[in-house]
Amino acid sequence: MIIVADAGPLIALAKVNALGVLLQLYSHVLTTPAVYEEAVTRGLTLGAEDASLLEAEYTRGTFEVRAPTLAALPAPALLGPGEEESIRLAIELRADYLLADDLDARRAAEINFAAAGVGTALQGTLGVIVSVYSGGHLPHERAVELVETIKARPDIWVSADLCDRVIESLKQAV
Repeated sequence: MIIVADAGPLIALAKVNALGVLLQLYSHVLTTPAVYEEAVTRGLTLGAEDASLLEAEYTRGTFEVRAPTLAALPAPALLGPGEEESIRLAIELRADYLLADDLDARRAAEINFAAAGVGTALQGTLGVIVSVYSGGHLPHERAVELVETIKARPDIWVSADLCDRVIESLKQAV
């Protein structure tokens, strides 16, 4: 399975000390140079603990930097460098999943995947948590706790309304 990740889900999961949840689903994750720069290099410069956790996964080989060779998106969009590179790499590798949280990036990815004729699916931070819970690898209480923690952290850019909907669906699943 080929998984490409933008910085958002990696940073969010690292900030709540839940990279292990991601690794329950995917044992190897590809990122681009711009994502590494955003999530690790800039984070280390700021002394961010999550950047150190991410750097350790790159050192272990769990995360791997790979530059896309695809020169441009089939349907150009106004995106950050990490988001654009991630979409290009996902198209080039015909990835099974692109992990991204940013709504504009997800919309651009859908348009570009359709234009390129690839079946890459999208999944965000909350989708990773729900998938691991649904697969029976994450206790209900821990799944709810993680989503509540993400919602409460202003340094994680995941919609509070979406967190509330996920928490409600998790509570109904019991």
